[in-house]
Amino acid sequence: MLGKISGRVTTAEFSFEAEANVKKLDFVAVKTSDGQWVTAYIDSITRYANRTIADCRVIGYRNSRGFLVVPNAPFAPETPVFSASEEQIKSTIGIPDKGLYIGILDGYDIKVRLPLKQLMTKHVSILAKTGAGKSYMAGVLMEELAEKKMPVVIMDPHGEYASLAVPNDEEKELKFAEKFGIEPKSYRDMIKRYTIEDGTLRLDSHLTADELFQCMPIKMSGTQKGLVYSAMRNLGGKDYTLTDLINEISTLPSQSKWNLISALEFLDKTRLFSKTPTRPEELVREGQVSIVDVKLARPEIQQTVVFKLSQELFNARKAGKVPGFFLVLEEAHTFCPERGFGEVASSKIIRTIASEGRKFGLSLCVITQRPARVDKNVLSQCNTQIIMKVTNPNDLKAITDSAEGITPGMRDEIRDLPVGSALVVGVTEHPILTEIRIRRSKHGGEAVLAPTKAGPVRVRNTALPPRFRKEDIQKEAGDVSVYQVNYPVWLIRGTVNGNISAMFIDGLLGEVMYEAKGGMKRTNGLRSLATLSSVERKIISSLLSMKYGNLEKVAAATRLMNNDCHRLLKGLMSKGLVTSDGYNFRPVRVKIPANLLKLGFRESPAELELEGKIINFTVPRDTAEKVAGLFGMQIESATMVYYPYWLLVYSNRKALVDGLTKKVDVEATREVIGLIR
Repeated sequence: MLGKISGRVTTAEFSFEAEANVKKLDFVAVKTSDGQWVTAYIDSITRYANRTIADCRVIGYRNSRGFLVVPNAPFAPETPVFSASEEQIKSTIGIPDKGLYIGILDGYDIKVRLPLKQLMTKHVSILAKTGAGKSYMAGVLMEELAEKKMPVVIMDPHGEYASLAVPNDEEKELKFAEKFGIEPKSYRDMIKRYTIEDGTLRLDSHLTADELFQCMPIKMSGTQKGLVYSAMRNLGGKDYTLTDLINEISTLPSQSKWNLISALEFLDKTRLFSKTPTRPEELVREGQVSIVDVKLARPEIQQTVVFKLSQELFNARKAGKVPGFFLVLEEAHTFCPERGFGEVASSKIIRTIASEGRKFGLSLCVITQRPARVDKNVLSQCNTQIIMKVTNPNDLKAITDSAEGITPGMRDEIRDLPVGSALVVGVTEHPILTEIRIRRSKHGGEAVLAPTKAGPVRVRNTALPPRFRKEDIQKEAGDVSVYQVNYPVWLIRGTVNGNISAMFIDGLLGEVMYEAKGGMKRTNGLRSLATLSSVERKIISSLLSMKYGNLEKVAAATRLMNNDCHRLLKGLMSKGLVTSDGYNFRPVRVKIPANLLKLGFRESPAELELEGKIINFTVPRDTAEKVAGLFGMQIESATMVYYPYWLLVYSNRKALVDGLTKKVDVEATREVIGLIR
């Protein structure tokens, strides 16, 4: 016996003075006067100097027809309170025996399963603050869906889910394998990864006007929209591409066309749109987990991908072209933000899927660290919520507004949840506190640092081998700590004027890296040039060849009208790429060696097992290709390569030493220092 009921008693609530150890959310059993065992749970506990009072909320009992009912009369004072048996808990709150196994009921040996049929008709949300384990929980859910051969499409903005292909080898987790009944497993054969970089992810280039307006990186005026409609009408029924549209708009007599053309060129040069796009039938297949990895893309490109793919997937499911499937939206607050935080390209289609998708067997899984910033209409459609530690008051309010059955006591519990625990709402008659099981596969959501207690992390990647080893640096630097850092570089190969050529482009700065007298060097200003429109680049190219020129001279060289040329020059001046003395114009901020195409590195990239910190790329492939394109390169391939550096840590200072030249790289140090903890 835990104690006896005392104080105020209603049909919904009662309290008892605890005579044994109890904790919040424990299940208790009380017998009614007619012999019926009723289940309740402890909502809050108050400890006084000489006693402990537990406040309970009644869940009810199952009647002869299996319905959950609440007693119609309060319990009598002094009625004994007991711990509820596991069988009574399962029966009363309705924990299913079959489904997706996500963990065990906290404090009990009861497996918590999510019924698959219910998930396919009611959307899911995983909500937690940063570091509370939401991505880990999502990985557990993906493993279970894979076990059931359920088609899954994951919108992955951070590249975390490819680790499903790797068996879990974390010793600190595997020591709990017996407790959860889990064995390490790889899902490699079920995973298919799609990325922009390797060409496996492509969107249909034949866009309707409405689709194009959603994808555009600028807010379009009515005049610009009119130009798009005119160009599409002129193209008629032709299976046009963005390039066709750009060429058609360039012939229209309007000054508003230039910004529009620049924005369209931005979309076109992403290499995201194609006449042979990735089809829904490729993404949605029984037993396949499709990972749409867009970690290297800019946020607006990620939103465009989510918008276009989600729309095509939704339409394909409605038409019966693909089977029912799970659409997983990681970092959902960036793809369907609450309206007060702005509207993005993907907002409208995600709202549509949330409200209509379940009718067609398309289930949405929303994952976010900021529930308050997710569209409330989307969040409220998620009838199954897996809530982990959340402390932000606005986020807590968003959760309690969208989930049923969360009491003030549970709200407080959410603030204090330990990592690895979750409050699961909507699966059973009552929210249940669940200890999330360990993963079968490796977790990909943790930041990777080189030296760990378990030893260095080794990954096989394309890299330039260092000329100077750790011991060489240590010997010369003295009493300092030395760690390896693998710096991101794009290796762009192609031809220039028929000659084979290659360029190494900094994956953080977007400038060309080359070896010259005195060590490794970088160009200056090429990334800025690469982001310009073709007309703006034409002006810069003309000025570079002339060194300087007046308006008439530049207009003649670029075959532009004087008014158009003057407007573009003023825009380039505002970007700091051109200066003027009031008459002549000069290019600035561009540092390029005359023989750049002949410069490179003596070493050739090789497949190496990397140790140490791997820095993620921030310059996307399309930007690197634009930089190479400034030199007229016909690009054949773009490869992710890592450049060797050594991180020196002494006192409170850090510096990056070039692994090829043994010189301190000030630029790289400045870029990387905030990324290394």
